[in-house]
Amino acid sequence: MAIPKIYDDNPPYPHYDHLPYAKEPWKSAYVFWRLFTTLALVPVWVTYYAVLPRRYRPRASWNLRQIVNVNFTRRIFKVTEVAGVTWGTRDPTVAPDQSTLKETRFEWVPPLPEGFRTGIVNDSIPFTKVGCYIWPKKPHDDIQKVKTMTQDAQHLTSNVDLESGTDKVPLVGIFMHGGGYCHMSAHESSRTSRIPRQLIKRKILHEVYSVEYRLLQHAPFPAVVMDAAAVYAYVVEQYGIEHKKCKVILIGDSSGGNLVLSLARWLRDEGHLPLPDGLLLLSPSCDTSHSLPETLSSYIPRPNQFTDYLVDTPEPRALLQRTFLGFKYSPEKPSVEEERRLMEVVHSEYVSPCSPIVLKRWGHDLKQDPEGEHEAKFVRHIFQRLPTLLRTTRDPQNLAVAGPNTTEFALVSDNPYHKSCRFPKLFGDFPRTIIVCGDAERLVREVRSLATAMETDGVDLQVHWARDACHDPLMLNEFWWDKTVLNEIWDAISSWAKGFKDEVPYADESPANSKSSVPQLPPTHQVMS
Repeated sequence: MAIPKIYDDNPPYPHYDHLPYAKEPWKSAYVFWRLFTTLALVPVWVTYYAVLPRRYRPRASWNLRQIVNVNFTRRIFKVTEVAGVTWGTRDPTVAPDQSTLKETRFEWVPPLPEGFRTGIVNDSIPFTKVGCYIWPKKPHDDIQKVKTMTQDAQHLTSNVDLESGTDKVPLVGIFMHGGGYCHMSAHESSRTSRIPRQLIKRKILHEVYSVEYRLLQHAPFPAVVMDAAAVYAYVVEQYGIEHKKCKVILIGDSSGGNLVLSLARWLRDEGHLPLPDGLLLLSPSCDTSHSLPETLSSYIPRPNQFTDYLVDTPEPRALLQRTFLGFKYSPEKPSVEEERRLMEVVHSEYVSPCSPIVLKRWGHDLKQDPEGEHEAKFVRHIFQRLPTLLRTTRDPQNLAVAGPNTTEFALVSDNPYHKSCRFPKLFGDFPRTIIVCGDAERLVREVRSLATAMETDGVDLQVHWARDACHDPLMLNEFWWDKTVLNEIWDAISSWAKGFKDEVPYADESPANSKSSVPQLPPTHQVMS
């Protein structure tokens, strides 16, 4: 008997088909058992931590609801990897019933124009129309747009103008929801939709396009970038066709933050469209390689095991990440060529911009392993014991090539995953950015690496560390998390966003905090036909 109200009612996806608990009736039985035993633990947790002095709690500031929320979520998440359970997903090819939408309106966005299909965005994956939910349901009075989309890439590029100095220019967000590329959706009922809802409710942004991109069960990478790029081109067209002014901010939480970084890199590398004005990264996932066993990153432990709901389960997560990157499950051992391609893609700047391999490639410090202790242990105790096939494809020295101004660039210049080598810095020319991260979450070290690398590369950066917060706290409501901490996050975001409206820098006059100029298309830019 299925339990559709608890998890998505769908048949086993191909990448889960070999898992015995992914099929009914075992799937429902396992989910019920896991849920029942977890619920039974709730009074145990409450009693235990109510008696225990606060200093012995996972974080002394946490109340009992926060402890129950993190422990409950961490234990329940295991059903995803054992039984292939997904939550809150939708079919991206089917439009919702407009009459059921209370806060948003739904629109189909045409596929990315052909002239923009270069770099990692190519014909390896079918281009499709993309659904998006637009907040608020009724357009803001300041927003006057032309509702005509054109497939003429040259026309789009030549008419766009996103720059303005007045405070009445609308701030438009493009939101990529989180969920590990296998959960959630852009629908207004999704848990992650609390983020665009608050951005509109608090009047931080005028309008938000929430992208219903294809999850890994529907299409592999780079489908997510293709779908996000299509919506970005659409928004630029809507505001640019008659020289309407706007500021565009890319927003992403968790895996959505990973997608934002990938889209921003593609926009920079290919140069078909102007760069966005800002990036809002909420607990961004920026090292996909950590989920693949026998990689250097997978042997660098993540902190905060007991203060976050994220878990490290290498084999099940590896299955999801291999599927996401387009490498199907097979009981047979992969070929050397397949493993080589997998390592090449997962250690690219587009997929794992803050993996140790990529950071070393570009000469950045590793906050995950500042003393090189874990890498030395990996090489000495793990790498040397790997089969020859894995040693060939996972050697850190072989992977850390094709950085800026290296002779290896000539060998990989046709490889779109290393095209960023045309730029002298890993995050060179990236737009103004704010990063929000809980200081109690498991991604804290790789997010520190991201912040350090961005700052080193000259990005106008602001970082807000949410006090004692777990992963992606803005996805939680105020019943389950500290309202004061959540409001502190929103205040930081609101203050950062005001910098796009003010004539003077939003913080101070120092170079590190000065307002960045709006990036323009290169004067000699020609759109590929």
